[in-house]
Amino acid sequence: MLLLLCVLTWALSHPYRGLIHDAGLYTLQAMSRLHPGTLSGDAFLRFGSQDAFTIFSPLYAWAIQVFGVEPAAALLTFGSQLALFTSAWLLARSVSTARMTMLGLCILVAIPGYYGADRVFTCIEAFLTPRMLAEALVLAGLACLLRERPVLATALMLLAALFHPIIATAGCAALLCATVAIPYPRTACILVAGGLALAALVSGSIDAEWLALIKLRSPYLFLGNWQLQDWAPCTVALATLIAGQGSCLEGPTQKLCRVVLITTLGGIALTAIACDALHLLLLTQLQPWRCLWLGTAVAALMLPLILMRSWQSGLPGRTRCALLLAAWLFASNEFALEVLVLLAFTSAISTRLAPAHFRWVYRGALLMLAVALTWRVAVNLEFSDAYYLDPGVPLWIRRTMSFVHDGSVPASIAAAAVWLGTAPASRGKRVLLAGAALAVAIAALYLAPLTWRAWSYQEFSPRLVTQYAPLRAALPAHAEIFVPQGPLAAWLLLDRQSYLSVTQTSGLVFSRAASFEFQRRAMALNAAVPADVFMGWSSGTALKLSVTQLQQLCTTGAARYLLTSADLGMPALATVLREVASARAAARLYRC
Repeated sequence: MLLLLCVLTWALSHPYRGLIHDAGLYTLQAMSRLHPGTLSGDAFLRFGSQDAFTIFSPLYAWAIQVFGVEPAAALLTFGSQLALFTSAWLLARSVSTARMTMLGLCILVAIPGYYGADRVFTCIEAFLTPRMLAEALVLAGLACLLRERPVLATALMLLAALFHPIIATAGCAALLCATVAIPYPRTACILVAGGLALAALVSGSIDAEWLALIKLRSPYLFLGNWQLQDWAPCTVALATLIAGQGSCLEGPTQKLCRVVLITTLGGIALTAIACDALHLLLLTQLQPWRCLWLGTAVAALMLPLILMRSWQSGLPGRTRCALLLAAWLFASNEFALEVLVLLAFTSAISTRLAPAHFRWVYRGALLMLAVALTWRVAVNLEFSDAYYLDPGVPLWIRRTMSFVHDGSVPASIAAAAVWLGTAPASRGKRVLLAGAALAVAIAALYLAPLTWRAWSYQEFSPRLVTQYAPLRAALPAHAEIFVPQGPLAAWLLLDRQSYLSVTQTSGLVFSRAASFEFQRRAMALNAAVPADVFMGWSSGTALKLSVTQLQQLCTTGAARYLLTSADLGMPALATVLREVASARAAARLYRC
C-alpha cells in the first residue's frame, strides 16, 4: 500500500519537465564533449564553468551517444531519483522500523523539498542535474556510517564530491561532525578556524565590482537577501531535528538528528561569516548554506518516528507533536515561524506547569493544528498551479497535482494506512486497507500513460534536428546565435554557440571573466533588451520580444545571427517550416 502510494505521489508531485533550468547547461557541457568544434567555445564554457569539477558530463555524453539527448536526460533523471529514494530508504531503515521508514519515504516524496531562497533548489528535481546523484551517495554514506562502516561511508562521500562538490559538502561535513566535531569539539573549532584562514589566503575576497554582479544575478547566495518565507521551511526542518534530540528516541536516531542538525547549522553560520560578511570567494562558490538539503531530507524521513515517539511520551510530547505538525502544514509561510515560537515556549514551560494546567496548553496546540489544517486546505483550493502545468494533461488532473503538491494529503493518507496497519486487526480494517490499496493502484495505472508521455516527450526530436539542416549549413562553425526562446535551440538544433541568454548567466559566481563578458554583451543589447533581463535575478528563461525589439537587436550588430519565427521585414539567411502544435510555423535565421 505505502509503496503504491509513493509511486502515485511521485507521479503527481514530480512530473518530468525536460531540459529546463540547469538541465540545459549540463546538456551543453555534455554536447561540447561530443561537438568540441562548434560548442566548446560557447561563452558559458569559454571562461571556465562547473564542468571542470564533475564527472557527470562524460557520463551524460556517453548516454547521449547511446540513447540521444532527451532520452538520455530522462533516463539519467529517473535513475537519479530512483537512487535517491533507495538511499533515503536505506538511511531511514538504519534507525527505524520498516513501516516508519516507508512512511518517512512517502513524506520525502510528497513534500516539495524546497530549501534556500526563492525556491531555486529542491531535494527532488524534475529535470536533469548531478545533484540528485550526489544526494543519493551522501544518504547512502550516512547509512553506512550508522552501520559502523566508516571506510565505505568515506568512499561514498568522495564519490559524491566527484559528481557535485557543493552537494557533497553536506555529506563530508556530516562525516567530520560524527567522527571529529562531536567527540573532539575543541579540535573541530581549531580546524574550522584554520579552514577559514586558509580559504582567505588561497582564494581571497570577491572584489566589489564582481560582487555587485553576483548579488544582482544570484541574490539567493547571501543570507541577507532571504525573506521570512525562505527561512520558514529551513526553521521547520531544524526544529524537527531538534525534536529528534529528545530522550524518547534511541541512540542511532538521536545520533543521526544531532549530526545533521550540527551540519546544517554549521553551514548557515559559515555562510553568514564567510559569504555575507567576508565575501570569501571559495566559500561563496561552495555555498555552505546548501547543507540545508540534507537537513530537509533527513527531517522528512525522521518526522514520522519523531512524532510517534513524542505522542507516546506524554502530554508535553503530544503538545510538541501537534505544534510541529502545524509548522509543517504552514510550510513556507511565515506562520510556521510563529508556530515554532509557540513550540519553544511550550517546551520551556512544560516542566513548570501542573498537568491539569498544561492540559489547556495542549488544547491550544490542537486548536493551532486545526487552524493550520484549515488554512492549508483553503490555500490549496484557492491558489492553483493547474494552469501553469502541461496543458496536454486533463484539467482535473492538473488541479489534483496542484492540490497535493505541498504533500499534506499524500502524507495524511500514508499515516492513516500505517495507523490502520498497526491497529488491532478486524475484518472492517482489512477491507478498508484493501479498498484503499486498490484505489491507489487504479489511480497509478490511470496516470501511467500521462507519466510515460511526460518522460518520453522530445521537444528537440531527431526529425526536428534534420529539418534545421539548411539553417546549420548557412552558419559558420564558430557562429554565435541569439535565440529569444532560450539557448537550447542554438545548441541542439543549430549545433552552434549561444550569444547570450538568461540561462547562461546563472553561474556568474564561478568565473569573473565570464561575468564581465556577459555584462558587456548585455550592455551591447541594451538598446533593444534591458541589460537587467540577462544580468538581474529572473525566474524566466524565454524572452517574449516584439518585432520592433528584434529589429533593434539586429541593428546593434552585437549578435551577428538571430533565430526567430518573426518576420522582420528583411531577407532571411535561411528559413525552414516546422511542426508546432499540429500547425506549421517558420524558423527564420537572420544575419544582422
